[in-house]
Amino acid sequence: MHRNLALAFFAATTLISSSVNAQTAPVVLDDSVPAVSYYSALISGADQPGVRAGIQFPLTSNLLQPGVLKPSAVPVFNPKWMTQTLAIVGDDKGSEEWLKLHLERLLSLQATVIVVSAASEKRFKDIQRQANALPIVPDPGHWLQSRLAAAHVTVYPVLIGLDGQARQIIFSEGFERGEAHEK
Repeated sequence: MHRNLALAFFAATTLISSSVNAQTAPVVLDDSVPAVSYYSALISGADQPGVRAGIQFPLTSNLLQPGVLKPSAVPVFNPKWMTQTLAIVGDDKGSEEWLKLHLERLLSLQATVIVVSAASEKRFKDIQRQANALPIVPDPGHWLQSRLAAAHVTVYPVLIGLDGQARQIIFSEGFERGEAHEK
């Protein structure tokens, strides 16, 4: 009798537990949204005295290198993931010239600059000074680089607009009218 009572109790609690669990919404641990906006709060502005502790230099990229993006625009992200325009640069001469040429447009787009390659903290700070008021962050890992490489974007500098597409020329159709920023 005690055994049947225990078995009935076990069955009842299992059923109740199952029905409660079935009604509970799943917990999202990672929704794959880029976390750049969180990193930009940690490292931004030319007047910052140093780089956040734990960032080791040189910053290097095995997947990306300075170069020219041949297609005019390459889809990288689903636009619904994009909360912020991203500029991907290094400490090379081409990135320096690209930042200088596009600085006002990057400011108007409120872009966050992600540095994927910098030989030293000094070179990182040089990029920070050149980018003026734009938030600058070191690439926190290789997720973004892997994502770019998977989309066949293996060069920098590039801009990833709110439409999820990577471009090097950001004065192209759509960007002049601000469409990529407003989507």
